Amino acid sequence: MKLQNRTNRRRFVQGAAVGAAAVGASWLPTRTDRIRAMQDSFDWKQFDGGQVRLILNKHPYTESLLPLVPEFEELTGISVPEPLILPEAEYFQKLLLDLSTGAGEFDAFMTGPYVHWSYDSAGWTEPLEPFLADPNMTSPEYDEADIFKSLMDANRWDLTLGGGTGQGSQWAIPVMVETYVQSFRKDLYDEAGIEPAVTIEQWRENNAAVTSGDIKGIIVRGERGGGMTGTGFISSFRGYGGVVLDEELVCQINSAEGVHVAEQYCASVRESGPEGWANVTWYEGQESFANGSYGQYMDCDFFNALYDDPDKSAVAGQVGFAHCPHAEDRDPFSSLWTWALAMSSKAQDKNAAWYFLQWATMKEQMLVATVEGRNYNPTRASVFDAPEVQATMAEWANGTYLPVVLANLGGFATLGWSPQPEQTFVSTRWDQALQEIWAGDGAQTALDSAKEDIDAHLVDTGVRS
Repeated sequence: MKLQNRTNRRRFVQGAAVGAAAVGASWLPTRTDRIRAMQDSFDWKQFDGGQVRLILNKHPYTESLLPLVPEFEELTGISVPEPLILPEAEYFQKLLLDLSTGAGEFDAFMTGPYVHWSYDSAGWTEPLEPFLADPNMTSPEYDEADIFKSLMDANRWDLTLGGGTGQGSQWAIPVMVETYVQSFRKDLYDEAGIEPAVTIEQWRENNAAVTSGDIKGIIVRGERGGGMTGTGFISSFRGYGGVVLDEELVCQINSAEGVHVAEQYCASVRESGPEGWANVTWYEGQESFANGSYGQYMDCDFFNALYDDPDKSAVAGQVGFAHCPHAEDRDPFSSLWTWALAMSSKAQDKNAAWYFLQWATMKEQMLVATVEGRNYNPTRASVFDAPEVQATMAEWANGTYLPVVLANLGGFATLGWSPQPEQTFVSTRWDQALQEIWAGDGAQTALDSAKEDIDAHLVDTGVRS
């Protein structure tokens, strides 16, 4: 493994401590107060001497969590060796290897609903509802109902192929949520005399209108297997009435809606996007928009924490938000993703692992992770509504962040995919089709071929007959 792909916990802690000091010298006193208050209400020392081994994605949530880990160790007596932190693609490869082989190298990990469906089906994840229901294992201060129900439901599944989300076992606890939006350069749009697009045709026109000189109109994820179809694209696809799999789990990405959205989307990226689009990761998209090279990045809402940071962004104060393009006769649609914490069914010490998951997702830790560690968007109502959090988000994207994100969370955002264990194959094959269309292949031909491959794969793997 290349050394630069590993992230040192000590460097994370030191960096976060500097950030906390800049906010205010309240970190250690509040830490002490939190530990005392938590010790009074629950036996956190029940598994003193235990150990929790973590594997984490290189992500803003991870950066917000790591500085708090010494607090967990002091509170519980449970040790947390230095976590393995990897960039996303490498992270999922390493995690899959550990889970699929039953090696049991890690006790707890970061995941999300689309990914852990395959883990759940294979028996690699530990159901968490027995821990949540046990008063000897879960603090009375935990308040599960404070976590947004829709986000808990996104990580709950009864293993029914094509349905059953929100039912059955709780496989993971959400720690942050992202919905998908048009993040656009308000200054460039104002200069061009245009409004953010409603339809995919208008989106293409807008991207062309702000392409000038060194600035291109649009950047979106292009890397195969890197969430390319799962963020802004699927939000627009679903916003036109498309479905990925029908009730019989037959692929429908080559429908009239699917072809139309793919044609417009790929043509716009070809006309107004980066030349090497097929290699663009979410990191590159975020950073390229923040450095002022593009007029729009249609992707995660919480990336605005970077965009409006004047110390790190060239576009601070110049960003606006809008819903992803959709048919004029339909409501906007946003898919959603929650990073969540889960437990391996091969965990060495499941009690200690649950204590870590519980502690990391409690109100106090999430509030600190959000305010001082900038973990947006939080998944607890009490944290989302906290004055410190609201004050920050209210200013973002020239005041458009909260209205758009709240509208998404209030009803426009839901899981964009049907639950089944071959989700990674489906999305990656769809990614490939979009790359082919961008490179010049006909949309109908590319999507027909992808549909055939997906249907055959789902039959071969027993997902459907």
